[in-house]
Amino acid sequence: MSAILKLKTINGRPVLRGIDHVWSVILDLTRNGDTFTHHDVDQRCCDPADYGITDYLRRLTLAGILADAGSEPARGRRRGRRIYRLVQRHQEAPRLRRDGSRVPVRANQLMWNTMRNLLRDGFTLRELAAFASTDEVSVPVPTAQSYIKHLAAAGYLTVLQESVGPHRAKWRLKPSMASGPLAPKLLRTHVVYDPNTDALHGPAEVVAEEVTS
Repeated sequence: MSAILKLKTINGRPVLRGIDHVWSVILDLTRNGDTFTHHDVDQRCCDPADYGITDYLRRLTLAGILADAGSEPARGRRRGRRIYRLVQRHQEAPRLRRDGSRVPVRANQLMWNTMRNLLRDGFTLRELAAFASTDEVSVPVPTAQSYIKHLAAAGYLTVLQESVGPHRAKWRLKPSMASGPLAPKLLRTHVVYDPNTDALHGPAEVVAEEVTS
C-alpha cells in the first residue's frame, strides 16, 4: 500500500527547472537585445542532468524562435560555446514538439482559462470538462476531476454546493486566487521516506517536475 505523505512547501521558492523557468531565464538574458549561451542559462537553473535545457534550446532553434549567432572563442575548451539570439519574444514559454512544431494548449491551462473567464460564477465537474474542451483538445472528466481536487485542496476553490443525491457538486474559483493567466501546475518530486521514523530524508532542496496534463 502506498504511503501518504504530508510535505511542507516553502512559499515563494521557485522551481528552477522546466521550460517555464528556462524561458524566463532566456527572456531575462535577452532583455536588452543581448545574446546568450547554454552556459548562461545553465547558471540560473537547477538541472543536474542537463537534459532539459539542451533539449529545449534545440526545440526553440528548430522552431525558429532562437537563431544561431556564432560561437565564443574556445578559451582552452575543445570548442567554443554556441551563441544564441532570441528571434521571437513570447510572454509564455513556447511548448514545442521534438521537431519544433507547436503542441496544443494543455488541458490544465484550458480549464484554468475557463474557470477564470467563462465559468466565474461556478461550475460542476462535467461543465468544466465540456466548456474547457476545444476542437484540438478534449478534456476528459477524470482529468477535470483531478485538477479540481488538487486546486480545492490548495485553497483555490470555494465549494458552492456539495454533491447530494442528484445534485452535483459545484465549485467556484476564489477571486483572490485568480492569480494570473498561467494555470497552477501539479508537481511531483522524489524523496526518501523512512516509515520507521515517519521522516523524509534528502537534500534541503528537492527537484519537482510538472505532472503532464
